[in-house]
Amino acid sequence: MNVDQHLKVAQWHIEQARLHATQEGYSCGCPANSHDQKAIDAVESGIIEEETACATS
Repeated sequence: MNVDQHLKVAQWHIEQARLHATQEGYSCGCPANSHDQKAIDAVESGIIEEETACATS
């Protein structure tokens, strides 16, 4: 995938996460596949740090 494609996929995932967080009972019906699990494992292991606050200061 190129940069534009990655950004579009990320935008879609962010919207799905927002819906999961804000709409009770929301389900996108997307099971985590092996590619998704690699990304989850990378974030959870600290390879990629999950930002929880603005770090611009």
